[in-house]
Amino acid sequence: MNKQEAVAKLKAESLEVEPGREFEVRRIEPEDAWGVARCFYVAYGEHYPFDTYYIPDKLIDENRKGNIISVVARTRSGDIVGCCALYRSSAYFSGVYEIGQAIVVPEYRFTFAALCMQECLMGLLGSLQEIHATFGEAVCNHVITQKMMAFAGFEETGLELSLMPPEAFADLEFPVDRVSTVLGFRTVKDRSHDVFVPKNYVRELEFTMSGIDISRTLKESRERPPRGLLTGFVPMFVDYAHVVRSNLYRIGEDFPEVQDELEREAQSRQAQVTQIFVNLGDPCSGWAVSLLRKGGYFFGGFLPRWFDTDGLLMQRLAVLPHLQGIKLSSSRARKILEIIRHDIERNPACRYLLDQ
Repeated sequence: MNKQEAVAKLKAESLEVEPGREFEVRRIEPEDAWGVARCFYVAYGEHYPFDTYYIPDKLIDENRKGNIISVVARTRSGDIVGCCALYRSSAYFSGVYEIGQAIVVPEYRFTFAALCMQECLMGLLGSLQEIHATFGEAVCNHVITQKMMAFAGFEETGLELSLMPPEAFADLEFPVDRVSTVLGFRTVKDRSHDVFVPKNYVRELEFTMSGIDISRTLKESRERPPRGLLTGFVPMFVDYAHVVRSNLYRIGEDFPEVQDELEREAQSRQAQVTQIFVNLGDPCSGWAVSLLRKGGYFFGGFLPRWFDTDGLLMQRLAVLPHLQGIKLSSSRARKILEIIRHDIERNPACRYLLDQ
């Protein structure tokens, strides 16, 4: 079955489930996968950008490989009324999983299904050898998912401005603004290592690293790349969201040329958001960050174990959102927003955002 065939079958079915029934939450079984497809179709129609969730065999295969770890909320009659997952997404290190892709059908949205699925996934962490850290991206048009993330033991470490297009949301305070997200991380298996701190962000990283259960040795990043070393760079183009994300896992002397090429590609794709994740395990991280700041990038947050070593999010926007419209549930998240605001204001290369 491909996506086109799955959507045709979904269109022909009755998608209603019986409300008010007791449900259990557990790891997905092969017989649950079609119910997951129904959940995604109810929520997104045929427009969810990842085909895997419409195709039962593909979803079960990805769970078998460990790329996705799905749980479902299932009634005794067999209806799947919700689903949620840990999954490998944008991190360079395969041991970092994102939590998300959570859906609850309308008849059960006022139950504890979402919270129960999150608790089930968190309860699995200790038994899943492949997971070293997990993170979430909680939307900022409301604070519900931020509070759920905090309840699950995630610590806020960053703020992704304007990550998501406004078309996916209703009743926004500023309807044309893209929606920002809070980055939260939870350590599962720590590994002590060095962090090369760019001089521009010593206090910022000290704050965002605080409160996390990790062991690190902070060192000043001073070095330039050795002659002949080439940049290691993995770009990801999320065209439907007008976002470019890139993992800078090795910093070479050709990074300025690599950065210029990325900017041209982002412009050709009409990207509204460009994110670069800088490897803080590379002694040359400070050199790369200085170049990015000159290109109009600003601080985004700290990313534990993103490369197995840690990462730093640098971000560049086409348009600055109304910062007063970003809803945050904690003083820590509000402090991170203040850090970002200050970094934009003190960087002359970010003047383009303030003059709009």
